[in-house]
Amino acid sequence: MKKLLVAFIVLISTSVVGLNAEERTPEQIVEQTSSEVLKVVNEEAERIKTEPAYVNQLIDELILPIVDLQAMGKLILGKHWKTASEEQRAQFIEEFKAMLVRTYAKSIADYGHAKISVLAPKAKEQGKYHTVNTELDTGSGVPLQVAYVFRRNSEVWKVFDLSVDGLSLIKNFRTSFSQEISETSLDALIERLANTNAEKAEPVT
Repeated sequence: MKKLLVAFIVLISTSVVGLNAEERTPEQIVEQTSSEVLKVVNEEAERIKTEPAYVNQLIDELILPIVDLQAMGKLILGKHWKTASEEQRAQFIEEFKAMLVRTYAKSIADYGHAKISVLAPKAKEQGKYHTVNTELDTGSGVPLQVAYVFRRNSEVWKVFDLSVDGLSLIKNFRTSFSQEISETSLDALIERLANTNAEKAEPVT
């Protein structure tokens, strides 16, 4: 789980200077910005560690052009998405995003030294789906094999899933959340996420 979220946070970081993603290929979105942004993460390490609101602001303003949170929420909830109201869907996506940010906002600065290498495509991909395979070297041993799955929607490439060493973020959360919903309810899951996000939303000291 931690590896998945670390990879997600690194992708979020690449969006800081990726303002014209619609003009670039998925490989360019990942490759062209990573070295520049990881440098920013290093330079802003202290602020990132002590100001969670700063990380929230960056994500709120800049992640939406890069990541399709709507598609993520739909795939994670699976069959429960079909029966959920529009309000429940919106609340779940908001709390899920807050959970991702909250979980690693306090440690994102620790990954400024990470290096991302975009690998050659395994096969030519066409249509609206495209996978970018990368190696994420965090300096802690064998590089992680990270695959970012993009979907083209309205002429814009957006990430809707990622996997680390074969473990999918979507599948991982879908399994755990589906079990929780079956044992309680969707409203109970949303309430738990909201309560946890509220409790943990405090600066690092």
